[in-house]
Amino acid sequence: MKTKKIVLTCAAIVFTLSAMAQTGNQKEEKKLMELSREWAETVKTRDVQKTVSYWSKDAVLMTPDQGQLIGHEQLSAMVKGGMDIPGFEVGWVPTQATVSRSGDIGYVISKKYVKVPDGEGNINTYNFINVGIWEKQKDGTWKNTVGIYNPDSSITSINN
Repeated sequence: MKTKKIVLTCAAIVFTLSAMAQTGNQKEEKKLMELSREWAETVKTRDVQKTVSYWSKDAVLMTPDQGQLIGHEQLSAMVKGGMDIPGFEVGWVPTQATVSRSGDIGYVISKKYVKVPDGEGNINTYNFINVGIWEKQKDGTWKNTVGIYNPDSSITSINN
């Protein structure tokens, strides 16, 4: 009887700790989803510095059209270049966030679009699947450290 009580108590403790860990990660996952949405809204303001501030100083962005961009200097140039094009637009909607058990690294999967005018003034829309890897910084904030996006013809709207 005493052994059964000990086993049940241990099981309850393990269950409670697991639930607490999941809740902590769910909170962090929610933060990443909110942060990604906030970042997408910030891009619409066309504020280069604020847009770039979501990346870590040594962030890497791997794009299908520009290759690998590293660090704030290259990322700022890319963001400014896009924002300088009349009719250019980029946006995304996060669809999933996952945070490691340790709570210091996570990723967000998003549907992304880029609208680019062609030489005749027509706007072409390209749809992508995007993966952003985020790291929790020493001050507790999250920064995007690696971004990868690829064309995805199955995406017809970021709202589906």
